[in-house]
Amino acid sequence: MSKKQLSAAQGLEAACILFQINSKTADIINMASGAQMPEEYLAGPGAEMFCAEWRAFVHAVVTAAIMQHAPNTVFLAYLRQTGHLLAAASGNFDSADEEAVNAALNAFVDGPFAQYMPLLAQEQQAQCPDLFCQRLAVQAANLRGQATPPDDHAKARLAAIMAMVISAVWDKLEQYDIQAD
Repeated sequence: MSKKQLSAAQGLEAACILFQINSKTADIINMASGAQMPEEYLAGPGAEMFCAEWRAFVHAVVTAAIMQHAPNTVFLAYLRQTGHLLAAASGNFDSADEEAVNAALNAFVDGPFAQYMPLLAQEQQAQCPDLFCQRLAVQAANLRGQATPPDDHAKARLAAIMAMVISAVWDKLEQYDIQAD
């Protein structure tokens, strides 16, 4: 099968679209509900935590795929879009407060994103669901003083969804021959 040729700009756009379609708040909450995650992650601050953690995972998935299927210039351009992608997906970034935006972006990059990237880059994606659930439980405990960890069935459903996202993103980007600038 021949690969579709994309310019660097088109490759960057494809990567951003893959992040966007997997990062919509309503879709994430529906997915969490379908996976039968504990109620505390389906509304309010728990849902915000869940969505933020999911976006970190998705951003790492797309980044790892771009690392494999695109030139470094596209990879770096995608990383430069992180703040814009997060702002558009969550609506939590007030662009008027540049210092707060930079702090939130640094916390994202140095926190959850930095923990998923090594797993994906080293093809240890099977560890992502454990990391996701562990990080979520710690955040919920810090917020509320207690946390309800996902049970084994919810964790298995989440693992299946995560595997599908990884496969879909990597398969899609594999279909393209992304050119350098």
